[in-house]
Amino acid sequence: MDRRQFLKTNALGGLTAASALPTAARAGGTGFNQEILVYVFLRGGIDGLNVIVPLDDNDHEYYSVMRPRLAIPDAGPGAALPISGEPFGFNPLASPLKDLYDQGYMAVVQAAGTPDPVSSRSHFDAEKYVELGTPGLLGTSTGWLQRHFLAMTETLDLYPDEMLLPIVAYRNNPPVSLLGNTSLLTVWDPQIFRMNNAHWHWNEPDPNWPQKGDTQIPALNDIYGYDVDAFSRAGAQALTAEGILRQLYSDSYTSAGSTPYQDNSIASQLASTAQLIKLDLETRIFTLDWGNFDSHANQNLPDYFDTPLDQLCRAVSAFFEDLDASGGDYADRTTMIIQSEFGRRGYENISVGTDHGNGNILLAIGKQVNGGRLYGTWPGLYPGTADGFVNYANPKNGSTDPELYEGALATTTDFRRVLSEFLAVRCRHTPATLASVFPDYSGYSPMGIFQAQDRLFQNGFESPA
Repeated sequence: MDRRQFLKTNALGGLTAASALPTAARAGGTGFNQEILVYVFLRGGIDGLNVIVPLDDNDHEYYSVMRPRLAIPDAGPGAALPISGEPFGFNPLASPLKDLYDQGYMAVVQAAGTPDPVSSRSHFDAEKYVELGTPGLLGTSTGWLQRHFLAMTETLDLYPDEMLLPIVAYRNNPPVSLLGNTSLLTVWDPQIFRMNNAHWHWNEPDPNWPQKGDTQIPALNDIYGYDVDAFSRAGAQALTAEGILRQLYSDSYTSAGSTPYQDNSIASQLASTAQLIKLDLETRIFTLDWGNFDSHANQNLPDYFDTPLDQLCRAVSAFFEDLDASGGDYADRTTMIIQSEFGRRGYENISVGTDHGNGNILLAIGKQVNGGRLYGTWPGLYPGTADGFVNYANPKNGSTDPELYEGALATTTDFRRVLSEFLAVRCRHTPATLASVFPDYSGYSPMGIFQAQDRLFQNGFESPA
């Protein structure tokens, strides 16, 4: 059963089909911003230097000296896949990402992250700096995605007043980036989103109480179906989401593309994301977490780096192939941003791992991305002479001071610059609303990563080229 048939047959019981439809759908779907953000957070601090590998003669030499057992070679078996015209290459396991890059659908921002002066090498602090959007401040009461959502719904009026499923977070509790939001659905897997986790059954007859059966859902519809206050509306929205997932979500979903989704968590969540996007439920934000990339030891063993990287890259590729093959404009209005709280240090440790660092890669993927390019300023990997990795001065300038920041890749692009560009170019934020999303961040200028929209907006004007 598709979404329209589901609403037509009033499968929600207490909610009418008309009230279940989002405002935008009732009005013909025009006038509102339709951009979809899939925000993937790589927990633990992925080693970006082993994803996008430096191949410049000097930098690869420093990298190899500092990582005698972990460096990706520049030639021979297991060598990095060179990027045309650039002194960098992709880890061979990231070849699906290289394909997206070569097609012009993926941009790589190098040395991105929290500015060095306020950076933290604590996972807990660094993750909050990114997710709150306020580096150096931990007491912020809302997350950056929540402030974005508020700006779009209240200040800019670019989201409908009523949305069936505006935000989906694949986890058991709300992410910090959505701190303060009451409109999101948190679910580890839509397939198991059921209100039957107590001693009674909500969605099916209870064998111990056959006379009760599945009466709870209609009763809740009666309770929340009056729509007289915010509490009732929130309850009705939750029941609507539950009904949609219970009735429409298919656990046997297959990709419209030729590449199937693998059987692992990140692939399953991206398959669910594609399915929910194609149900046209007005979802604007999806958040996903992947991996534990905190590879302090045994990074050379598959489970600690290679396998989660391989699974991520294959899943991302399958997701975009799925959207692109599905028809409509789903691929045209879906952007994925992938980032981590920090990178790893330039040198490996005695446990064949890497410790917490600073600058890292940040990836933007989508058909509306000016891809096939590296963005940002590369700071270099010259380690200096103090730690004994090299005994010669930097060939660039004759200095013996390191280009690394405290042993790690320095940060040259504030992550808020990239996120601000997405919000401004794709979501139509103004300078004032950007300041509300990222307080204490000034001096924003676009890097040219995202293409401007060509659709009409609510005010009737086309977006600028």
